[in-house]
Amino acid sequence: MNNTGQKRNEQYWAAFFQELPSDQLGLKIPSIYDSHYRDLHMRITGCYIRVSQRVRPAGIAAAFVMKGSAQDFFDSLIEQQTEIENELGEKFYCHEKVQGEKQLYVVLKGCDVTDKTDWSDQHQWLITKVEKLVEVFRPRIEKFI
Repeated sequence: MNNTGQKRNEQYWAAFFQELPSDQLGLKIPSIYDSHYRDLHMRITGCYIRVSQRVRPAGIAAAFVMKGSAQDFFDSLIEQQTEIENELGEKFYCHEKVQGEKQLYVVLKGCDVTDKTDWSDQHQWLITKVEKLVEVFRPRIEKFI
């Protein structure tokens, strides 16, 4: 990635974290750096909320990520897919291909993360999804542990 992309990522996440009510959600906010994604620790071993933004393919996403032994919860969550989707108010997608983690995520395709005038709307969409993911997945995971 070039310096322009790295700088945009830093600015994008700095602006996002100024708006995110992390204390109310019980999330540990990471340091800002130049990646296209950030993991917000849920303070449950192996469980994160991941926010991401990409230029190509254009879009933003929010995911519930399970790493390590937390991946054991994945099948139980998939069995509850209909109920979870009803609570989320939308369909979620699964990603299991990365070794060491599994994800359930929602995505908004086609938004331009290079357009700073649209960042506030993108951040509000992400915040809404982060709040919903915490609301839906935290109680389920807490039942498992």
